[in-house]
Amino acid sequence: MNYTFHRSVYVWLWTGIILISLMIIIGGVTRLTDSGLSMSDWNLIMGSIPPMNETDWQQTFERYKEFPQYQQLNAGMSLEKFKGIYFWEYLHRVLGRVVGIVFLIPFGYFWAKGYFDSRLLKRMFILLGLGALQGAMGWIMVKSGLVDIPYVSHYRLAAHFMLAFILIGFCLWYALDLRNRSIQVLQKSILRKWLSVVGVLFIIQLIYGAFTAGLDAGYIYNTFPKMAGQWIPPTLAALDPFLLNLIENPGTVQWIHRVTGTLLLISVVIFWWKSAVQQSKSKWLQAMSGALLTIILLQYLVGVLTLVNHVPISLGVLHQGIAILFWIIFLTIAHRLKY
Repeated sequence: MNYTFHRSVYVWLWTGIILISLMIIIGGVTRLTDSGLSMSDWNLIMGSIPPMNETDWQQTFERYKEFPQYQQLNAGMSLEKFKGIYFWEYLHRVLGRVVGIVFLIPFGYFWAKGYFDSRLLKRMFILLGLGALQGAMGWIMVKSGLVDIPYVSHYRLAAHFMLAFILIGFCLWYALDLRNRSIQVLQKSILRKWLSVVGVLFIIQLIYGAFTAGLDAGYIYNTFPKMAGQWIPPTLAALDPFLLNLIENPGTVQWIHRVTGTLLLISVVIFWWKSAVQQSKSKWLQAMSGALLTIILLQYLVGVLTLVNHVPISLGVLHQGIAILFWIIFLTIAHRLKY
């Protein structure tokens, strides 16, 4: 890709990456504090203004009491505790609006200035479309928990989560295309093969991480490496038909998350060995593959600590944050190997 390099566009795309990453992290806090259903209305303009006085707070709290989460799970909740969960959902939504503004206004400016050729302009419209889809998916996800059952479907949660990672991926890839840098390696095809294995396993791991969160699967079998004293959970095939266990049985979902995480770690070790040890021609690749290995080792450790400590908010959010960093480094390596 030979695009005219405009540093302002490059910085703009990286700003998007940082803001979306922050959205994922705050979204993780929102999920772990069960704050996502605390705001029952969605108003693009007025929804940016929080309750400003005690009367506003009482009205907002009374509105919350009309919905299943309060009635079935939080009956008797104090106003002060409600303010706590409201804060995280409010912050999450406001940041979403900030992301929209940061994308739309500079996009219009760069377009008017002629910074985009036809192909790059199409890419920018893809970004805007994905951003709009992400916003819609977020509201659909919340809306589903306001009727009858006060829970968000883990399928919708996974879709919302994966869209955020896809957005980061598109922003990063487009930014890297603007720089258009390449490296020299000895056996690029072998490295691509193993990096593809890493990528597939990582995507599966992201999906099952979202399933684990959505099903509250991290709150059971809080021992490692065995589950209830066994290598395979005793509830592995509790649902009928069996295939349903792979996507709806909390114990089985957690087990798949563990196994995939272990396979991902092994695949990164192999990629590191082949790139850092066998590909001495590229110091950059040695450093980046070493960084990828370091991050996955840290991620594995944090994942285990999160599990055995019954998912404290700090470790759960850190676990998500490390995943974002892994994704960014993985895509950076993939981009240079491709070109």
